[in-house]
Amino acid sequence: MKFTQGKYGESEMNNTSQSWESHLIEQIRKGDEVAFDLFMDTYRPMLTGLALRKLHNTEDANDVVQETFVKAYRSLKDFDTNRPVRPWLTRICMNCIVDLARQRKNNAESIDNVEYSLSDGGEATERADGALIRGQVMEAVKRLPWRYRQIIMMRHFDHLDVSEIAVQLHKPEGTIKSWLFRARAMLQRDLSPIFG
Repeated sequence: MKFTQGKYGESEMNNTSQSWESHLIEQIRKGDEVAFDLFMDTYRPMLTGLALRKLHNTEDANDVVQETFVKAYRSLKDFDTNRPVRPWLTRICMNCIVDLARQRKNNAESIDNVEYSLSDGGEATERADGALIRGQVMEAVKRLPWRYRQIIMMRHFDHLDVSEIAVQLHKPEGTIKSWLFRARAMLQRDLSPIFG
């Protein structure tokens, strides 16, 4: 009798959890912002832990978790409330982590194509069109937020490596790498009409 009650109690608990999730999702679908805040508060610690284990960087992890919630929100209208939420959110989060890694790789390759324009001198800037390109790159650098502009200037104009920048700014190297990645991504977006 005890085993039967234990199993029943566990099943009942899972059903209660599932029905609570279903109710929350229904409220979100109706446009209840408080319900979505509760949804995020409930699953954020689990997603943040996952993202930190994979990315080893708090800022990147927070960005990935935020992106996970954006994608989840867009998909909630099609979500089957008979399914548990945690595995679904975990899969979205893992996809966001993979996307970030892929984007980093692509941005690193793309920025290499225009990186010569971010340093003084060199053959490219001596060409007539080199000066024009350099001017366009400098304008794009000026449009960056201060934090990212500073990182680009230190890395590509002062030729400091990541560890030296980290020391000067009193930040961990991981943070500097993250900021440098974001700065390059912003530059790439801004300069893509010029460089294709």
